[in-house]
Amino acid sequence: MARRRAQPTTEILSEIVARLGQPPRSVDLEALRIQLGLPEFDGDADEARVARALRAMKANRAFAETGVEALRRTVPGLRAAISGGHAVTWSVRIAIPLLDDGRLELRVDAPPDAAVTGILRGMAHRNDPKWRLDELRAAVAQLSARTTGDLRRIVERLRDQIRLDLREVGADASAYIAQLDRSLRSRPFAVTEDLGGTLFQTLTPVRKRARTVARQDSRLRRLQDRVGFGAYIEKFAPARRLGRRIVFHMGPTNSGKTYAALKHLTEAATGTYLAPLRLLALENYEALLERGLRAGMVTGEEILGEAGPTHTARTIETADLTRPVDVAVIDEIQMLADPDRGWAWTNALFGVPARTVIVCGSDDALAYVRRAAEAAGESLEVVPFERKTPLVLLDQPVPLEKVEPGDAVVAFSRRAVHENREILVAAGHRVATIYGALSPEVRRAEAARFRTGEATVLVTTDAIGMGLNLGPLKRVVFSAVRKFDGVGERGLTNSEIRQIAGRAGRFGHQEVGYVAACEETGIAPLKVALGGAPTAPAADTRFFVRPDLIAITSVAEEMQTQSLREVLAHFARATFYAGSPFQPSALEEILEVARLVDRARLPIQEKFVFSVCPVDRRDEVAMAVLERWTQARAAGVGVPALRANLRGELDYQERAVKLASAYLWLSRRFPETFDDVEAIRAMRGRANDAIEEHLRETATRRVERRSRRTARDR
Repeated sequence: MARRRAQPTTEILSEIVARLGQPPRSVDLEALRIQLGLPEFDGDADEARVARALRAMKANRAFAETGVEALRRTVPGLRAAISGGHAVTWSVRIAIPLLDDGRLELRVDAPPDAAVTGILRGMAHRNDPKWRLDELRAAVAQLSARTTGDLRRIVERLRDQIRLDLREVGADASAYIAQLDRSLRSRPFAVTEDLGGTLFQTLTPVRKRARTVARQDSRLRRLQDRVGFGAYIEKFAPARRLGRRIVFHMGPTNSGKTYAALKHLTEAATGTYLAPLRLLALENYEALLERGLRAGMVTGEEILGEAGPTHTARTIETADLTRPVDVAVIDEIQMLADPDRGWAWTNALFGVPARTVIVCGSDDALAYVRRAAEAAGESLEVVPFERKTPLVLLDQPVPLEKVEPGDAVVAFSRRAVHENREILVAAGHRVATIYGALSPEVRRAEAARFRTGEATVLVTTDAIGMGLNLGPLKRVVFSAVRKFDGVGERGLTNSEIRQIAGRAGRFGHQEVGYVAACEETGIAPLKVALGGAPTAPAADTRFFVRPDLIAITSVAEEMQTQSLREVLAHFARATFYAGSPFQPSALEEILEVARLVDRARLPIQEKFVFSVCPVDRRDEVAMAVLERWTQARAAGVGVPALRANLRGELDYQERAVKLASAYLWLSRRFPETFDDVEAIRAMRGRANDAIEEHLRETATRRVERRSRRTARDR
């Protein structure tokens, strides 16, 4: 007799929920299974039991949405973490003094005991955060006192170590205490059986760093403060005055972390969203407008919206570090580790003046965010998020000839993208194409073609990883697992794989996301990354910074030079003291541009602006155009709009769009020189249209030709 196929419990529950008169799609069936304590397959449950569980989940959901926040405000020390299924995990934060004057505190999170748990369950059942509230306060106080007593020996041992450190640093004790206090503020420890071992293992290197900072030569520090990086954190005065609260929404792609952050943003009276891409800034600007908010958008090349907006969407490089707001959202915080652009995230993380700063990103960034909170003396709350749909790795390769509608094929160079595209178009697929050289407008249009079904397959680079709504994407197929990163070819990191693969199976569109490799050799690295293997810790966790005009001017005066290249070389070599949490951003390409702009007779401040203009520094034609622009600025003449040949090749049109964007960027800095703005916008629009027309035509022409040939053969 044939064996009966095991039936997933969620399918059984779906049938019961339907019989109870509820649409199954309105219920988190996996959360319901867990609530009932059933196995993954063939779990048995009757309607009455399911109905009770649904009522309990509804009560939990209502309490999670309203009562939890009320309790946080009324019961000091009570902490809550809410999972995707609205299950609430409680803990009690206990502060234990380490010095007699109270300047240092150890923060530990204890699990609630039976008394606290019982009252919290009653509150959730009634959705009433005031039910037996005084009893809850008393129970929390008793738990805190008991935990403090249990930890007495561990705390005394830590106090002894700190006293020894204070005797060692002597006159620099205040610097030691300040540094250690920053670390302790952002490091709550969970009460476990091995708390002592965890505590001393974690704090030993932190104490060592505090001793190092305390011993810094104050004279050397003052010298280096002149160029802005000894006192880098303090220079953001508006942010320092606010006593900011940092919240890290930490989780993988498709976990809802940014959605939750934007909800807080839209509920605040004032706020700003800082995006890694113009495309994301535009999408969220439109979302703010749809909510009826007085919204604006700022990028390097344009300003949209009403004057004096309450909420703005900005690219990260244009963050306003002077005007205080209630909530700031910094997206893709793991970009802190990027040598080229990380400086912009550093500026925003330390400098955005918001009472609440919500940073969103993967767990790879936790060490950076924690160190930033320590350095700035600000509190840090980590809110973990879990992926909303499962991600399944296929154990067999999927070559290009087996690609199906709904797939995205990922490569890591423009050339490889077009090669894959040609193969898929020839096989009869309608293909949308996305890669970094395309403008945000074209990338958005191509994503829309895939999303609406006009194109059935997407061919892309790792540009897929951020800023695109790819609703129906079901499977991500890696055509390669190695990339050229500007220095050499290397394997993809676990973080990069997870970021790209995570775009499959978007919540609300697919129930499962699938990941595959084109070749057998690609499966193993995908398996390691998606199996939860952590990214190797960074060898250097300092923050990247780039000099601003104040630093450039200070060094130029000290060196008595107007050579931008000499100033930048000195900045990279000599302006960071030992133990500094900062390091210079990658300056190799900017140094080459500095050599070019030094040929123009311009003030060094203007040379610096041209050196950071967003042109393709590896494109000789683009660099020649930039040099002509610097000479025109030096001569005091206007720069006319570029002319574009609409019959030019695809790479020609891509270059035209990039140069037009650079022109618009410069027009915001030097409007009297780059004054042909309307003409350049029109040119960029025509070039974008030509690119999109080319992509559309070449994505369908062969398919149509093949269809006509098939009809003729019949």
